[in-house]
Amino acid sequence: MRLLRTGTIALCPLLASGPAHAQTVEPALAQQAPVQQVKVSAAAADLRRQSTTTAIVVKRDELLRQGDATLAEVLKRQPGITVDATPGRQSGIRMRGLAGGYVAILLDGVPAPAGFALESISPDLVERVEIQRVATAETTGQAVAGAINIVLRKPGAGNAARDEIKAGSAVSAGYAMPSLVAQHGGRAGTLTYTLGATVKREHNPVSGVDSEQGPGLLHRTAWSDHRIGDMLELAPRLGWRPGAADSVTAQAYVRLRRNGSLHTERETLEAGAPAAFRETAARWRERPLKAFADLAWTRQLEDGASLETKLSGYHSRRGADFFFTGSDADGMPLETRHVASGPVERDLGFKGTWRRPVGAGHALAAGWEAGHKTRSEFRAERRVDYRNAATGVPLPASDERYRASVRRSAFYIQDEWELDKAWSAYLGLRREDLRTRGTGNASAPVDVGSGVWSPTAQVLVKLPPAVQPNAEGRHDQFRFAVSRSYKAPDIAQLMPRRYTVDNNNSANNPDQQGNLGLRPELALNVDLAWERYVGKDGMLGVSAFDKRIRDVTLDRVFETDGVWTATPVNAGRARVRGVEFEAKGTRGALAGRINLSRNWSRLERVPGPDNRIDGQPAWSGNLGLDWTAGARLEMGGSASYRGHYASRQSAVLAGSGAPRRLLDLYAVWKVDRNARLRLSANDLLHQDNVLGSVYGGDGWRARSVAIRTHTTWRVVWEQSVR
Repeated sequence: MRLLRTGTIALCPLLASGPAHAQTVEPALAQQAPVQQVKVSAAAADLRRQSTTTAIVVKRDELLRQGDATLAEVLKRQPGITVDATPGRQSGIRMRGLAGGYVAILLDGVPAPAGFALESISPDLVERVEIQRVATAETTGQAVAGAINIVLRKPGAGNAARDEIKAGSAVSAGYAMPSLVAQHGGRAGTLTYTLGATVKREHNPVSGVDSEQGPGLLHRTAWSDHRIGDMLELAPRLGWRPGAADSVTAQAYVRLRRNGSLHTERETLEAGAPAAFRETAARWRERPLKAFADLAWTRQLEDGASLETKLSGYHSRRGADFFFTGSDADGMPLETRHVASGPVERDLGFKGTWRRPVGAGHALAAGWEAGHKTRSEFRAERRVDYRNAATGVPLPASDERYRASVRRSAFYIQDEWELDKAWSAYLGLRREDLRTRGTGNASAPVDVGSGVWSPTAQVLVKLPPAVQPNAEGRHDQFRFAVSRSYKAPDIAQLMPRRYTVDNNNSANNPDQQGNLGLRPELALNVDLAWERYVGKDGMLGVSAFDKRIRDVTLDRVFETDGVWTATPVNAGRARVRGVEFEAKGTRGALAGRINLSRNWSRLERVPGPDNRIDGQPAWSGNLGLDWTAGARLEMGGSASYRGHYASRQSAVLAGSGAPRRLLDLYAVWKVDRNARLRLSANDLLHQDNVLGSVYGGDGWRARSVAIRTHTTWRVVWEQSVR
């Protein structure tokens, strides 16, 4: 069955002809909720059930249900997804136990820029999130684990203006974090528009203990880090229908921040040689800017065909100052450093898609993409030595600069074929080419090219009850998919410049350096799933996957002249397997959901035990429950679990992580149809996050880091004016 699509990016890659921006307002939500609800022509469960390609759709009501501040908090409850949320650091999203470049992050179907974080966009600006377990030819071939497509909110439908305000504050570790979210939308003739703005302050106080031991060595370092950030987000959206055959949309996203932090460390030495500095203090401040915009045009052609084009651009800059002081055990300064850096990244892309129904049951699409990304960075460091002179002696300064560019191109063709009511198939072929060039005064030039063919085949089989539903509305169906995907190294992994640590360089805390000989990882993926749908909201599913990766990337740690360095290298083959279970349903005023994942992996060239993909948990799961207590009160929560992991990256290097348990609760009081009060609590258990690493070569060392976490409480008033 082919589906109508909304916007310029399809939930399913092949859909029937029709207005490219057809949207309807859900009646029940329009009457009760102050938050505007826009949906496509079918419910999320129906879209998933009917689509030949596999996609889990997280609708807007679910994005906003628990009052989460970031998309990462929403996604951690979804099947097969875990979040590496280390306080004070950027969260990492894992699908099927794989993180980093294995997961493709898309903004309205376009690959998100390098360094994009799910914390950098508010859920209030998002219409829905599509979790694609098997990427399609239309989206990207760089999705070994899958893809997450963030569909930004489109201009509102209807003639009446819609104004929404959310004002409140979060409290964590005794620090207040006020926020204000405002959105206005409406229509003027053939023009629809929406403007969203977010202002908030963030506090992130983090502390912990870093312990290291080895032959004749035992020391502990207590540290604290307090980050403060002020943020302004602007998100305008425009939609224009100049005629029956044309539609134009434009949207932008601008994020301004002012960040600062103070990081202190104090070492307690029990045995062995001390670190270079027994006490350190580091002050850091920056004012980053991130801006994204696109312009899309859709033309309806004859015979149900359509042509879509999109021009998109991204700009990011981050001027930062870093001040470091290293002292002895008595607090006397030994050395100071001042580092000024300023990475700037720009990305311009253009894509187009032609679609047309061909014959009985076929929907054919072909398209192209082209893009050019540039990244430049400078790092100027000045050091002063106080060891032999009270006034300080300047040490040799460094001034490093580099500039890199990535040219990319792709073309694809795909066909969705509905054989009959029970069988449908999807075939896609995509070719992607990348060319990375870079020069700098502190590293060798880089000129690396790669090209990959990514075929995809997916089949959906509906069993007889799905073709003719029984009295209970039960539908059973199977999915099967075979695909090829890849993971290309990013600029930082290729540029052979060195990123140094400030103190205590060791095998467990090495400098980082790129490798211009790094090759892309290639993966062959097989996916199988069984799904049962019961009634309107009930669903039960089991899926399994098997991925065989060639040229997997691992870190090689080595010592040169007493300095430890880690560099990425291709290290043979890897195999990743897993099974996922999910269920959800509604009974009266209760709605429940549960998912559970079991993952395995094996690195061919790494001796066991625990020769697994780095950071992959064997077990993970979520349990959620929502209760509607009458017409005015809603409450519920979710519990998440990520099991212990132990992974060996070489014969001498291994890492581990302790289990993580999270408990989130929320309650919403509906004052009237246009106002509500929301209370929520995140991470009520606030367990310490414990990470470990072991270097087992000559002079072995073991390192353990315990990071304290805090519960975050939020209270928000939501008001809608129409």
